[in-house]
Amino acid sequence: MKSILTTSILLALASAPALAAEYEIDLGYDSKYISEGRDNLDKGGIYWANGAAAFDNGITLSAAYGYAADSDVNYDELNVGIEYGFEVGDFSLYASYTRLEFFEDDESDNEWGAGIAYGGLEWFEPFATYVYSTEAEGSFVEVGIQRDFSINEALTFSPYVILGLDYGYASPEHDGANHTAVGATLAYQLNDTWAISAVVEHQKADKDVELDVGNDDGHTWGGVHFTAAF
Repeated sequence: MKSILTTSILLALASAPALAAEYEIDLGYDSKYISEGRDNLDKGGIYWANGAAAFDNGITLSAAYGYAADSDVNYDELNVGIEYGFEVGDFSLYASYTRLEFFEDDESDNEWGAGIAYGGLEWFEPFATYVYSTEAEGSFVEVGIQRDFSINEALTFSPYVILGLDYGYASPEHDGANHTAVGATLAYQLNDTWAISAVVEHQKADKDVELDVGNDDGHTWGGVHFTAAF
């Protein structure tokens, strides 16, 4: 299952100083739909249309719709969520609720989440996220580090490393180390409104995935997204 926004976007929106609201629209394509160390589609990639509105009281409303790019794969999902974010010193925190609808599969889920990031270090930002699924009756934890490098006023390079831990969320039978993800995004600000970004990520399966689906060499995927901020 896909988080509505990435950790970095969530934490950025949580601290947005807008008087009324700041809006963001994201349209993109990912070559694979990889999450929790697993490929969610039989083949092909996925298109995404995402939107978010961040208010000055710390509330963010968001929605994301994804559908399989390959016409032979019947898959789509809608995520609708609300989040409250705030800052304490160098810490950024949020709590969230997300409703997930899988129309092709006639299934749904509710997810409760929380996250924290520390911005007081010079060279990287450590963060942790937690999500609980009512359908799976399990949770998933991610801990990692990320860093934004401003190459110039328009170009930003953001590498990250994430360790995923599964506790009944992705696999009901196995708990513990799930996967390791290494990736990076490269974002270019086209103008005051629009930006284009590219992402490349490799997820290497750990014990939980190997016990659940067998030997797994991992998954590498890439994506391109256009984002408009108002």
